Amino acid sequence: MLLKGKVAIVTGSGRGIGGAIARGFASEGASVVLVSRTLEQLAEQERQIRSLYGAPVLKVVCDVSSEEQVESLAAAAIAEFGRIDILANCAGITMVAPSEELPLENWHKCLSINLDGTFLCCQKVGKHMIERGGGGKIINITSIVAHAAIPKRAAYAASKGGVMQLTQNLAVEWAKHDIQVNAISPGFIRTEIVQDLIDKGIHKPQLMEARIPAGRLGEVDDMVGPAVFLASSMSAYVTGVILKADGGWLANGYV
Repeated sequence: MLLKGKVAIVTGSGRGIGGAIARGFASEGASVVLVSRTLEQLAEQERQIRSLYGAPVLKVVCDVSSEEQVESLAAAAIAEFGRIDILANCAGITMVAPSEELPLENWHKCLSINLDGTFLCCQKVGKHMIERGGGGKIINITSIVAHAAIPKRAAYAASKGGVMQLTQNLAVEWAKHDIQVNAISPGFIRTEIVQDLIDKGIHKPQLMEARIPAGRLGEVDDMVGPAVFLASSMSAYVTGVILKADGGWLANGYV
């Protein structure tokens, strides 16, 4: 029970990596604030968490790109549980298009959710952590595209590269408040979004797996261990770290 007594906000927790991390936090004893734009997805996550772990859960429908809604999210979490100890920023979208054809509207949408949303959640929750006297854990989700170029991902790469640098900047700023800010860079994880790209023929699993030394795509549960470590007291002296969880994809220079 590494997170017993802690309160964790997990954005993007209606499905995918966010949903797995929310369930993982609950399994370690945390009270969880589930956040998504889709109430039906949150209701299913709540059902699973209460059934499996009996953990306290609060559902909040929120568009993380809206400052007003993020402020309401933080206020709702504090009103329900009295404090926020952990923030995991998992909300995000992808954008696939040749750069020369990418509409500016789509560029803005991707950065608004992935980068602006991460900043707003960090800002509002970080302020609460500082004002209550310090102490806290913030975990952002970047991507392997923050480290290596993948064609047709200009907006997504720019947003995730921004999240990576934002993570390091906040880690340096807030270390004096005993707030550790770290990030996880997932590789190819079999989420609903990735499966949709596979179904559309944009991703080819055999080519993806050929470069992954682990020999397989990741599963969403593969992200739980890194997230629990970064959310727990075990990482008290770890901050500004970008933890690559990609089965060795980035390290592999052979293929």
